[in-house]
Amino acid sequence: MAVGDSLSLTFLATQSATAYYTTGLTIDGSSVTVKWQGGTAPASGNASSIDSYTYVIIKTASATYTVLGSQTKFA
Repeated sequence: MAVGDSLSLTFLATQSATAYYTTGLTIDGSSVTVKWQGGTAPASGNASSIDSYTYVIIKTASATYTVLGSQTKFA
């Protein structure tokens, strides 16, 4: 990516009775803090559903990114 470029991606996490959730994101070998929709990171997954995680990654400088994230439950 070039500085100023953005990329949107979505991944689906199919959950069973035990739900899991994403706790971190790494880009180019460095941990990145996600700015979550609503201001709070997810604290859990959603059992017996599909969790959709969507990220918008914006490259702001060399090896520097702003990441906007959201979690949506589909059941």
